[in-house]
Amino acid sequence: MNLQQFYEGIQLDTHARQIIDQYQMDDSLYLSYKQHFYNDRQAFFERVKQVEGFRQLFLYLFVKLSVDAYEEYQLRGIEDHIYFDTFSDIQLWCMNCLRDFGEYGIEECHWLQEHVQLRLFKLGRLQFQPYAIDRDVELNSKKISKNQVVLNVHIPAGEPLDLQKVEESFDQASRFFRGINPVFICYSWLLYPKLSDILSSSSNILRFQHIFHVDKVDHDVRDAERFIFNKTLAEPQQYAEHTSLQRNAKAYLMAGNKLGNGYGIKIL
Repeated sequence: MNLQQFYEGIQLDTHARQIIDQYQMDDSLYLSYKQHFYNDRQAFFERVKQVEGFRQLFLYLFVKLSVDAYEEYQLRGIEDHIYFDTFSDIQLWCMNCLRDFGEYGIEECHWLQEHVQLRLFKLGRLQFQPYAIDRDVELNSKKISKNQVVLNVHIPAGEPLDLQKVEESFDQASRFFRGINPVFICYSWLLYPKLSDILSSSSNILRFQHIFHVDKVDHDVRDAERFIFNKTLAEPQQYAEHTSLQRNAKAYLMAGNKLGNGYGIKIL
């Protein structure tokens, strides 16, 4: 795997490619960063953030680390389309960085470490991550014990949340993660039950909710605002109203309501 193949595979933006291609770093310095990443990730993040233009440096390093990870994908017999689909998050987060900070780069550095270390994979519409569940759960007479390895579900942005594609993802995950029981957990604003107050009954988000048994709710976390409006503000009346979801969510918040997260579980 070389850089050009990687660029094409994840459809990386042309301007982002130019930043990487023009970055001046000799092999010994890159190796130093790479060793630092695998030996002490927190210190690695702090080291990079001390550099002027750190978001571009994160972009450069995560692309290089991702290219290096291809060898492990091959050793595990993982198909190329899964590799490219998984690392397409770099394109997504690079464009989010442009939107939020006005520059091509990576701000979401902690999230991408999971991809590089082969601890998260995109299988169809959804992403999956093996995870030791932190509590005992019982659903439909099936008991899941604390510390049992299950699959944590993430919903990347950028595509419609089509129910058929979602179900296909669950099927792919149950085959891909052989040896892990097909138990899926998800902690997301998309599972917040009160979304039914601002969405139509035909909403793909509500259909996605119904896939899970939602048994816990966090009313105080503000992920919904961050994803709906791309930011969180102290005063909801300052939020934009470019989409119907934004308009409905803004009115709901201005009425004194909250949009939190739900914790759901699904067992195949």
